[in-house]
Amino acid sequence: MSIRHLLRLPSSCLLLLSSSLVLADNRTGPDLYHGITKVEVFANSAMVITPIQANQYQLVIYRLDALKNVEGAINQNIPKTEEEAKAYFAAHQAEIKRQITPAVLNGANGIALARHYKLDRIPAVVVDGTSVIYGVTNVDQAIAMVQQHRAKNHEGAR
Repeated sequence: MSIRHLLRLPSSCLLLLSSSLVLADNRTGPDLYHGITKVEVFANSAMVITPIQANQYQLVIYRLDALKNVEGAINQNIPKTEEEAKAYFAAHQAEIKRQITPAVLNGANGIALARHYKLDRIPAVVVDGTSVIYGVTNVDQAIAMVQQHRAKNHEGAR
């Protein structure tokens, strides 16, 4: 939003905007992750998730289309005739299994957890198994939204 657009906003909107900017600024660095233990991201392989690893909490990224992608990758390498395909799988079975197992487990676990959390769209970021943020692929942004909500609820409880 440009300065010109900000100047056209009513003063009440500016106050609300500036207070949320201050809240966002106060929740950076280590404070952003205070009380966060686990973050689960549910996405497809086309969605760019940032960051892809974290030191302050456990981060798990589930690619819900992993099973379809594994099937497509296997089908690309299968020889055309049945006899050649059998020979190919016999020769490469251990390698194929080693390569696809992590993706298959990730996709299957992600689908099961998405059902458990009753997620209805992706991307979805689940923080500590209790808070869901939809439509965000930046994990830090999702955590900031959860922290802001927690702060509001904490103030309201006083």
